[in-house]
Amino acid sequence: MPRLHNFNEVNEALRPYVQLVHSNLGKDTALERIAPLMAAAGNPHEKLKIIHLAGTSGKTSTAYYTAALLRAAGKNVGLTVSPHVDSVAERVQLNGKPLTEAEFCSRLSEFLDIVETLDIKPTYFELLYSFSFWVFAAQQVDYAVVETGMGGLYDPTNIATREDKVCIITDIGFDHMHVLGHTLPEIATQKAGIIHRHNAVFMYRQADEVNAVIADRAARLDADLHMLAAEALAELYAGGFSEAMADFQRHNWLLAYAAFRYVADRDHIPDVSREDIQATQTVPVPGRIDTRTMGDKTIVMDGAHNAQKMETFLSSFRRLYPDAKPAVLLAIKEGKEPVEIIADIAAIASRIIITTFETSQDLPAVSISPQKLAAMFQEAGAQQVTAIPDMHTAYHELLAGPESVCIITGSFYLLSQLRDSEHLA
Repeated sequence: MPRLHNFNEVNEALRPYVQLVHSNLGKDTALERIAPLMAAAGNPHEKLKIIHLAGTSGKTSTAYYTAALLRAAGKNVGLTVSPHVDSVAERVQLNGKPLTEAEFCSRLSEFLDIVETLDIKPTYFELLYSFSFWVFAAQQVDYAVVETGMGGLYDPTNIATREDKVCIITDIGFDHMHVLGHTLPEIATQKAGIIHRHNAVFMYRQADEVNAVIADRAARLDADLHMLAAEALAELYAGGFSEAMADFQRHNWLLAYAAFRYVADRDHIPDVSREDIQATQTVPVPGRIDTRTMGDKTIVMDGAHNAQKMETFLSSFRRLYPDAKPAVLLAIKEGKEPVEIIADIAAIASRIIITTFETSQDLPAVSISPQKLAAMFQEAGAQQVTAIPDMHTAYHELLAGPESVCIITGSFYLLSQLRDSEHLA
């Protein structure tokens, strides 16, 4: 494998693996594919203490906060999340920072030499997940914080089965239904699949049908289930929050804090000062209530891409900007069910601009036709709706309006492609 020198070369080298989207996506064959790669890499997942996150909403934010809390305690922490927003290096973070371009290129070049020895090639996600663990093991991190790609039971990350694994299950709702199932119990079964024998499990108390599925799996595997009420978590942490912290991020941080407290007690981690604990609440999460000033405008970016995520985002947006009637730039991935998203956005926006994206990260992704989506908004009663297929033209149209606050939302892929340009760099 030729040596890689920059992220452009990295993306080109990884492109063939995006095409390896197997027809049995979401089945246990994903674990069968990743096992030989992990073995060739020295089974790094067996060498690390892992905090494993699954759920529909809040996984990425909760992962960032969990890693930040462990770092505040002086621990050496690896973090892997997906999808990435600004750089593929977000997939492999050490102590709060993605690998540098030079280090990422050097290490991935070496790792691809291992991949090329395999008869069965991994998908993009499987490769990068394995790569992150290979790096974490080489760096001898104290903890690896791992976000699932999709679901849990058959997700490639679920090769991690050590008994000391800590599982965090965030809020469960409807998403990826073509793979995970069409009912909450079916989806919860997939998410609960990350639980293995004697694992500790942390989650908020949710719908009864969700709770029952997770409690059943935990009982069958002698797992230590901590099903927590929001009020109890608020009492566990009495330090207060900044007014600028979004409501849903407080919700995610508290769940991360509960898991951290358990790990600190179990592993005899010394106490962390209140100031250092509070500082973890300011850790930026790419693409979540991500705010920038462009001239005289405030741009709020959030990758909310399902009804649950959009509801939590807009609820926090209204609290932070109670008087704003924002312009909204939007693209939604093909295959999503946008009906509830449409109603929520139409209720808050002064005008709506619909655009497109086409990208390839873990899976090839294209957006819903802007003309089709515009028609759906108009049917929902939205008055000012414009379809502009070119995202950069659409972005300039967003800024050309009179609104002082603007939103860009609907997909992390839209944020990623806009932020890769000079517009939002």
